Amino acid sequence: MTRIPKRTRWLALGGMALLLAALACGPSGPSPTPAPLPTNTEAAMVTPTTSPSAPPAQPTEGGPPPEVTTEAGCTLNASYVADVTIPDDTEFPAGASFTKTWRMRNSGTCAWEAGTAIVFSSGERMGGPDAAPVGAVSPGATVDISVNLTAPAAPGTYRGYWQLQAPDGTRFGTIVYVQIVVPEPATETPTPAVTPSASECVDPDPALEPILNHAEDLGYDLGCPTAPAFDVSGAFQEFWANVDDVNPHTHFRSLMIWRSDEREIYVIDGEDTDASQGNLLAYTDFWEEGQDEVPPGCAAMTVPTGYQLPIRGFGKIWCENNLVDAVGWPAMHEAAVSLRIQPMQTGLLLKVSGPISPGYLIALDYRAVYAVTQMAAP
Repeated sequence: MTRIPKRTRWLALGGMALLLAALACGPSGPSPTPAPLPTNTEAAMVTPTTSPSAPPAQPTEGGPPPEVTTEAGCTLNASYVADVTIPDDTEFPAGASFTKTWRMRNSGTCAWEAGTAIVFSSGERMGGPDAAPVGAVSPGATVDISVNLTAPAAPGTYRGYWQLQAPDGTRFGTIVYVQIVVPEPATETPTPAVTPSASECVDPDPALEPILNHAEDLGYDLGCPTAPAFDVSGAFQEFWANVDDVNPHTHFRSLMIWRSDEREIYVIDGEDTDASQGNLLAYTDFWEEGQDEVPPGCAAMTVPTGYQLPIRGFGKIWCENNLVDAVGWPAMHEAAVSLRIQPMQTGLLLKVSGPISPGYLIALDYRAVYAVTQMAAP
């Protein structure tokens, strides 16, 4: 079908918005909220290089965060959870643009207010802004935070430090950093690229090979399969954005998939009515039986006619991470499904099947923080 440009899109992982991942599901069993996209340091070529200037002494990433007590008596705090994109020492050519995304948790007792931002602290700025928006985050919730950067012109290893800042200018929480390598220019006798040995790869599963081929045709490189495919139970729900537009062809479809073995939810922020591709988000499912099925923070929202509030795990991450603008509203309740999964060197292949029509074949590219899908027989 003809691709219709999005009228309003939210890039979750900075173009990644990159990455970086028991639910509202099903008949029974837990549902979801944010988990780290697996990072694959083998996917990034690492060349230790002498830094042009040593970074100043700083707290290490993930170190003990300083608490800030507010006048209201609660504490502002933030804890590092994971690198969603750009593992340490990822190589970039001079002048290349990239997006660094950290996953962080509100580990204090105060909510982060609207206007909260991540600000440059010290080290190498790498062309980054003074501040990038974070927004409101409830205590205990996890959020992916991104800054857009540019690799410096000279070869070397570069590190920049960033920290959260409240709207009143108070800085708080763990100081995080991004570290990249700009390699020396290639010589006339280039070093052969390191490729995985045959022993590290297995054959792609026949049921998943079509989506792997499709992703490769679109220019996405997930490497080779690193283990045989396996089956787990899961849950699935479709969401529709731009629902107030009278033109149904602009109601972009997004997907949420929950896998029971790792209690992780993948969110594909679809870019067309078929959700054929889109930005990738990943969350850990923190919803437990006995918690409110309808997220209290969103219970009073006005639901568009023909749609419904997502509940349980899907609802929890949808509400706490303000995904309504990005993925929209579900028209149907989530469904229990079967997932066939095959891990790749830099991603994951999925087949979603069960009482849904259509089913889906999905390729998740962790480095691009992007997903490619194909509709398939359920």
